[in-house]
Amino acid sequence: MSELKIFINTHPDNLTTNDTDLLNLLVNYQKNTQKYTETVKLFWQEIEQNQSSATEAKANQEQLLFFFSQEAELSVEFEKLSDELIRIIGDAEIQQKQAKASFESAQILRIKVIVGSMLLSAAIAVILALYTSKLIAHPLQIVTDVARKITEESNFELRANITSNDEVGTLATSLNQLVEWVGDYTHELKLAHQSLEQRVEERTQELEVARQNLEQRVEERTQELQKTLQNLKEAQGRLIQTEKMSSLGQMVAGIAHEINNPVNFIYGNIQCASDYTQDLLNLVNLYQQHYQNPIYLIKENIEEIDLNFINKDLPVLLSSMKIGAERIREIVLSLRNFSRLDEADMKEVDIHEGIDNTLLILNHRLQREIEVIKKYGDLPLVECYPAQLNQVFMNILSNAIDALLDQKTHSDKSKNIIINTSKIDDTCIKVGIRDNGPGIPPEIQNKLFDPFFTTKPVGKGTGLGLSICYQIIDKHQGKIEVMSEFQQGTEFAIILPIKTQTN
Repeated sequence: MSELKIFINTHPDNLTTNDTDLLNLLVNYQKNTQKYTETVKLFWQEIEQNQSSATEAKANQEQLLFFFSQEAELSVEFEKLSDELIRIIGDAEIQQKQAKASFESAQILRIKVIVGSMLLSAAIAVILALYTSKLIAHPLQIVTDVARKITEESNFELRANITSNDEVGTLATSLNQLVEWVGDYTHELKLAHQSLEQRVEERTQELEVARQNLEQRVEERTQELQKTLQNLKEAQGRLIQTEKMSSLGQMVAGIAHEINNPVNFIYGNIQCASDYTQDLLNLVNLYQQHYQNPIYLIKENIEEIDLNFINKDLPVLLSSMKIGAERIREIVLSLRNFSRLDEADMKEVDIHEGIDNTLLILNHRLQREIEVIKKYGDLPLVECYPAQLNQVFMNILSNAIDALLDQKTHSDKSKNIIINTSKIDDTCIKVGIRDNGPGIPPEIQNKLFDPFFTTKPVGKGTGLGLSICYQIIDKHQGKIEVMSEFQQGTEFAIILPIKTQTN
């Protein structure tokens, strides 16, 4: 017990359980052992004192029973201590197994460390060998690289660095001396060559300057002539188109003026003629009511002229004449509005009115096979030159009609022109004119607004219509764009400012 106590106090960190529990176990064991010893000693002392009489023998029996009862209690205590000791022994065995497993892991780790050390040593040896060989071959490689670079670049200013006095140093010194000699000779040749090149270059520059000056003068003169020719062509085109439109406008205005007077005369008298005719028919009816048996000559004349038919058809005839006169008046008014010879200045107009007047003039070309679909938006009055805008609408609509009339389509596909108008914002409006014709090839779309460019046969188009449209829209500070797809149709989009900004 003393040796165990000394071991516990000497090695408190190597125990399976808490050292306090072990010390308590030893103390309890010592107490129980001491108590048991004292009980036995006391029992034997009483037995030795009471050996003689039978009465004392009975007392000894009682003492023996008492001793056995105390000994049973001490046995219980010893069993508890034994159980505690068994538990501690089991913990020690578990710790021994764990220590054995840790020892085996340490053995494996030791083997790994040994193998890793051997591999690391081999790698270090390889690296040292490579470094040593490189250290030996590096000076030779440097001298070789310098010689190669001098040969490739013809740079005789390069020199090899001399870092030692061995064979490599001697080789570098010889190389430097050779390069210096070759460099001096090359420098002399280079100076002579540069002098010759400088003279040739000066002469060449003089000739080049003279050539450039001549080309520049020729190019400037050519550009001036081309520009002048282009301006003349554009001016001629504009004059021709302006003269045509002016003549057309004057003719339309004259025809409208001349037609207007007799039409007004006819329109004003139709109503009077209708009233007079109705009065006469009423009088005839009144005669028929009061004189039901006319004489033979009157009756024969009534049958000859078919008075009943005249009575029914004459009001219808006068009504048709009135409708025709109203139609003529509308056409004359549209012609006057389209020409607008008295409106050369910029003014606020209704764009829809100009489009409608243009469609009315082109109505004879639309025929039954072409349908015009109007999708008008709510537009404000636009400040513009009305006659010029009508000219733009006339050219674009005429081109659309030509494209549709020349197109050969199946009977199930209708031909139509869609006119869209909308307000983009508070400053601009948009007019879109779209047809479902054959479309315009992409390669010529960027040439449509060029002067004298046309896709129509010779004699049918002048190539000035769209060019003048572009100039008119540009004059109004607007934009005109064309969008076309093959066999899908063409759309011209016109964007105009509501108020034109004056400079």
